[in-house]
Amino acid sequence: MFFCDVWYATMKTKKTRTMMYLVALLGSLLMMLPSARAAGEQLPAHLQEVRRNIIDICLANTTRDDNIKDVRAQLEPLIEQLAQWYNANRPANEVALTQRPWRSIWYDDPTIDEFSNSDFGGVSIRLDRSKVYQVVEDGYYYNVSESTLRVGRAELPIVTFLKGAYTVANPAGPENQGQAKLNVVDLEFVFNAIRFNVLPNRIGLERLVRFVDARFLDVLRVPGPIGITGELWNVYIDEELRISAGREDQFPDTIDLYILLQQDRTGPIPVPAS
Repeated sequence: MFFCDVWYATMKTKKTRTMMYLVALLGSLLMMLPSARAAGEQLPAHLQEVRRNIIDICLANTTRDDNIKDVRAQLEPLIEQLAQWYNANRPANEVALTQRPWRSIWYDDPTIDEFSNSDFGGVSIRLDRSKVYQVVEDGYYYNVSESTLRVGRAELPIVTFLKGAYTVANPAGPENQGQAKLNVVDLEFVFNAIRFNVLPNRIGLERLVRFVDARFLDVLRVPGPIGITGELWNVYIDEELRISAGREDQFPDTIDLYILLQQDRTGPIPVPAS
């Protein structure tokens, strides 16, 4: 009996020591890992305020199209401050950060409105600027938006799925560190379709576009900006906010701005954590 007691006590001590060792090892590893930070927290304090101001300006003007020039004039000097810092501190995972679902909170691209708002006879189409999403996958992306089709007094909701195929040009590396306009999305629009319905609330955006891309969801192909080519690049991006600039190849001197918040599902515009 004495031998059994000693053996049990010894084994218990060994287990305790092993557990203590594992806990100590885990603690050391956690201390070595970078601490989790809120989106944008890597910025200097004054640029965190600039970032916050950009978001606030956009959220106050998301649905308006009567003051686009004025809003852009407010945003440009703020964005330039972020861009200068970003070029010198570009994250190594910029492409991975981009390849996620996003929700537009402001843009000034006239082509979007040109193809999304039109009148012919007694029929009109109007885009809801508060329901514009972009889902970026590897090699392609979808712009998903909700519009209203008006025929006389009748109104029908429409969801549009515009697909762009892309490659990444001018990849970031040690040889071009500090430069602007890296990891450029070199794009061409290749597919446009609609579905007569509203965007379901809280639906996963990645799953939605993958269903459309695999033709698991019934959609009606329609004319659109098919064949239009251009490029997009990040002026700034973090886990929550993305500021992109872009231009069409046919209008190389016109730079448009697109400001988006990360959002995995449809629904209300997210309230930024920072």
